[in-house]
Amino acid sequence: MEINRQSPSTEESSISVEKWLEKNPKFRNLSPIEYLFKRLATLYPKRWSEQFRTNEELEDWKLCWAEEMADRGITFEEVKSGIERCIDLYNWPPSFPEFLKACRPSLDYEAAFYEAIEQMKKRNNGEKDNWSNPAIYWAAVKLGNDIMNTIYLNVKVRWKTALDDAIHKVHEGILPHDVPIRHVPLPPPRNSKRMSQVAIRELTKIKEILSRKPECRKNTEVGLKPLSENFSAAIGNMVKTN
Repeated sequence: MEINRQSPSTEESSISVEKWLEKNPKFRNLSPIEYLFKRLATLYPKRWSEQFRTNEELEDWKLCWAEEMADRGITFEEVKSGIERCIDLYNWPPSFPEFLKACRPSLDYEAAFYEAIEQMKKRNNGEKDNWSNPAIYWAAVKLGNDIMNTIYLNVKVRWKTALDDAIHKVHEGILPHDVPIRHVPLPPPRNSKRMSQVAIRELTKIKEILSRKPECRKNTEVGLKPLSENFSAAIGNMVKTN
């Protein structure tokens, strides 16, 4: 069973037919579709150009491909990857359906499941994870610990349902197109019981100030000790503790 790879983000998928056909400095002042056709003509000498009997036919192809690219939300980055894959996949110039598959290769549910296990382990260990499709991450999140504690056959149906749902929601923009970065929490501050020398010095000053003031005593029957005496004992205990 196969599924399509990730859909492009909203910003990337807004490439219109006009943008495919207009000159662009990024493509050596050619239009993106012209640049694509030129690359294919270079990769497949004669075989590509021999498909077009007239210049009018060539222009019709360019317009048709540009319209299909726009309708399907193909991005410039996907086209770049597609050109690279064509070299490995096709000995002859690709048709548009073949080129589309090169731009968006398929993957199977089982492979996606094992990718989810591997990448989730990396996230849990604080390592850098790398997902081929954000939908795989969101499907893994939905199944939670189940994907880590069982074999594929036990969750095959649930995994397919979760992944199909995630693909749809990513495509519709309901779920983010990007896998969130895992922020490693900072270690808690050390709870040190040691008093700094500054703190001890300041407490000593307070003790000296209090010792110079009249001591407040009540009736001896009450049994209250002088304030400075109590304070001295407290400071002594703090210094001993630290």
